[in-house]
Amino acid sequence: KTAGLCSLSLRLCADEIMQQEIRPLLATDIIEQLHRQFALLSGGRGKDGAPIITFPENSGFSEVPDEDFLNVVTYLTNSKYSILSGILFPCFIGFIIIIDRRKDKWSSVKASLNRIAVSVQQSAEKIFVFLF
Repeated sequence: KTAGLCSLSLRLCADEIMQQEIRPLLATDIIEQLHRQFALLSGGRGKDGAPIITFPENSGFSEVPDEDFLNVVTYLTNSKYSILSGILFPCFIGFIIIIDRRKDKWSSVKASLNRIAVSVQQSAEKIFVFLF
């Protein structure tokens, strides 16, 4: 009976760990990172309804820790639904990324693109880079 109890408790523990790994990332989990606003889900949409994620001009973009960056991008791109004007829309159509790097050098732009590409788990429909 003891072995059965150990086996059961290990299974329950493993189930808890699996549930923690599967649990979706919530805004409350990363509220401080979201407040930095290095990536935004503004509510804008493409013609096909794809949500627009904007990486605004941010002098500290390269200094955002990788874990914080990954958490925010994961949160913004993995939402099953997006709320726009109080209406719930499914987000299975991909997304559009806008990167504003007007004040940066081309090497910084390339680094930003690489960082975003590594973090995006689903394919972006379009990526726009503004270089004025």
